[in-house]
Amino acid sequence: MNIEHRAAAAIYRSSTRGERDENAAAAFASLASDADPPADRQVVLLARGDRDAALEAIYNAYRGRIFTFLLRLARSSEVADDLCQDTFLKAHKALAGLPEDAKLLPWLYRIANNTAIDHLRRRSRFSWLRWTSLHGTTEEPRERDEHDRVGEQSAIAHILATLPPENAAALLLHATEGYSYEEIAKIQGATLPAVRSRIARARAAFKERWPG
Repeated sequence: MNIEHRAAAAIYRSSTRGERDENAAAAFASLASDADPPADRQVVLLARGDRDAALEAIYNAYRGRIFTFLLRLARSSEVADDLCQDTFLKAHKALAGLPEDAKLLPWLYRIANNTAIDHLRRRSRFSWLRWTSLHGTTEEPRERDEHDRVGEQSAIAHILATLPPENAAALLLHATEGYSYEEIAKIQGATLPAVRSRIARARAAFKERWPG
């Protein structure tokens, strides 16, 4: 079974939307290990003569990580898939113009970040997947026990829904994707002080609004 069929099976064998979304995240996250990441310079040079082949190389290597990032933002496998396709279509158009020293994965995250924020602004609300990684930091509330999990997820979603999309996406990139502030600044096309402010404000929202 090829990687696309395996990912699709993970979605459609589930009985509920929540199960489909969680299985989709796991399946597509595993796709990143199915293909060795291509050398960035090699892909950039390839794109100047064959954009389709270059796109196929980065799609096979990075679709899983981009999809999972978008799924955490959208909480819907269908919406995340649409945003992921849009991300790679935009990448296809811009590939040939990249400089030889371009770093492809942060560049893809930047496209995905902007695509997701545009979508969420139009939708006028923010929905999120489980943010278990946030519970392990010193700045965000910790998970108490299994009985509190649903309530905590609801509280997290409620707090994040009140944040500007840029702040919430910056926190996601830092807390769940592991990017440094400097890397997030490049991904979001923002200054380092702006990124620090976005993450600080997002964390402050948790400390101020977390129930109990």
